[in-house]
Amino acid sequence: MECNRNGIHSPHHQNQYELPNLFERIEKVEKECDHLINKLKQLMDSLYQQFNSLILGIRNKYQRSKEQFLKFNLSQMNSFFTETILFNSFVSKIDIQMTQASNNFQDSLKNVYEDLKLTQLNYYQISAQDIQKSEELYKKGYKLYWNEKNFKEAINILDQALILNQQHQLALYSKAECLRMLNQYKEAIVQVDKALELNSKHQFSLFCKAECLRGLDQYNEAIIWADKVLEIDPKNQFTLNTKAECLKMLAQYNEAIIWADKALEIDPKHCNSFSTKGNSLRLLKKYKEAMADNVYQDQHQYQEALILYDKALKIIPNNQWVKERKNECLEALKKK
Repeated sequence: MECNRNGIHSPHHQNQYELPNLFERIEKVEKECDHLINKLKQLMDSLYQQFNSLILGIRNKYQRSKEQFLKFNLSQMNSFFTETILFNSFVSKIDIQMTQASNNFQDSLKNVYEDLKLTQLNYYQISAQDIQKSEELYKKGYKLYWNEKNFKEAINILDQALILNQQHQLALYSKAECLRMLNQYKEAIVQVDKALELNSKHQFSLFCKAECLRGLDQYNEAIIWADKVLEIDPKNQFTLNTKAECLKMLAQYNEAIIWADKALEIDPKHCNSFSTKGNSLRLLKKYKEAMADNVYQDQHQYQEALILYDKALKIIPNNQWVKERKNECLEALKKK
């Protein structure tokens, strides 16, 4: 190590014992670096969540359709009208405050970037041969993941690809998907975060993170990431249903139905969206609406349909239509 400090090199086998210490130091710094990055990401997620709440609050307070306005009582109409008059006086103030905060934040990021001398990074170079081999391994791993559903073996191959090229964005995403399919959500988030560092607009990576957070029962956070997908592709039916399902789990059943309906507008036969809507209607005790949509029976979810029909019969015990639909479900289950 001394020769490196002096700018020369000569063999000195007596100092080779330092290598294990060096590797230990490298591993320690890698862990500390991951800890710092995760902390920074948590801060950004918290900021985004607060920002998202601000946007939602503004919409809820100042945006109402004609139909909604006409349902207000006189006091609510007066209050809403007064707030709309005052709104313009807030606009310029909010604009100035948010612009100043944004500029200050960007300046802080620039200062940190310069302090760390990140522009001087020059020791991470990949040979063309390594890039090619990494791509070949990625394609092999992706085939194991997508075609064969062999997630564990796919991870092994993708790890080999990432050893050769740790910035292979699609390999990172594919590894995250494999981990998600194995219900290893926290590990999947670590990998998908790395993929998003390389491409923050990658829809599949954003969706993967939303689904992982949903799998961890972190529904508010999952909605934040689902919204990021929908900013890019408002008609992504899978993400629409993910958001609907999260809203349902947060007991926001009316909102869940709205988003499930948006998914069903794109694919009227999307089973998961039917299920989300049906469960939300049932939890709101809107049994007639749920039955009108036939959300369970039409998707061959007969057990769920029976629960719904039984609850309806407790309220309307002599309803012949409900009895007939219940019998249809029982007959269908016998044939299974």
